[in-house]
Amino acid sequence: MKAQTNVVEKIEEGLALAVRVLCVVMLALIVIVTAISVISRYFFFHPLNFANPLSIYLMMWISFLGSGIAIRKGEHIFVELFINKFVGRKRVRLLLLINIIVAIFLIIMIYYGFIFAFTGLQSTDAFVFGISMFIPYLSVPIGMLYMLIVVILRTIIEFKNSQNDTAIAVNKGGS
Repeated sequence: MKAQTNVVEKIEEGLALAVRVLCVVMLALIVIVTAISVISRYFFFHPLNFANPLSIYLMMWISFLGSGIAIRKGEHIFVELFINKFVGRKRVRLLLLINIIVAIFLIIMIYYGFIFAFTGLQSTDAFVFGISMFIPYLSVPIGMLYMLIVVILRTIIEFKNSQNDTAIAVNKGGS
């Protein structure tokens, strides 16, 4: 069972690394575009009309993908404080219940997020090189999908770890 947990953890870590790198690249783009825009506006008296909307779209992507990172790290404090009051099987059951509720919510958000994103196929943003609004709108379902994957993987890891802890306790003569 430990080997299965290691595979799941490696998948989760690889996915998390890819998302973090993507977020860092997008944040760097925001900084670069904003700096160039400021220089262009105040030194050359030529504003870059695409800078503000592009920064907003990139920030949307960072926000939704970053929520998955926060879930992975357990930085949703209220839920963590509540779960940590329980131990053993009660903790695992509560965590499973919460994760099922979160997963249902995320599945609904993914579904409606894709419907919303596809409405963006008919419109473009003239300020940002005429890109389809599908691209910024897609941040919602993709971010939710990443969160769903994280919730599923974290649930598997937590469940496997609790089984390992139970097996260790039984082998030592505990309950």
